[in-house]
Amino acid sequence: MARGFSGFTPAEIEFLRSQRIGRLATVGPTGAPHVMPVRYELRDDGSLEFDADGIKLRNLRHEPRVALVVDTMGPRRGIAVQGRAEVIGPERVRLRPARRYRWGLAEGDLT
Repeated sequence: MARGFSGFTPAEIEFLRSQRIGRLATVGPTGAPHVMPVRYELRDDGSLEFDADGIKLRNLRHEPRVALVVDTMGPRRGIAVQGRAEVIGPERVRLRPARRYRWGLAEGDLT
């Protein structure tokens, strides 16, 4: 994990495992943002893995800093994760969180 990130809380882990799709933001070579949905997997070490190809993969090779948002609209809750992504295999990427922001996910919110 990145310095300053102590891991997800039990409520955050439960929420992340209850969802399947997040929106990944990358930065292209010209500095333009690019946001696309990704199907992710939360690993036991707190990292998140997902497939990447095309523009996402090109952008990640250029600039590894990314953000991933996983949220729901009813009830309104979610997590925004910032960190660095590394290509770990052909079209496979691992995001190591450096920080996260959450809303509607106090301990005990989820059952």
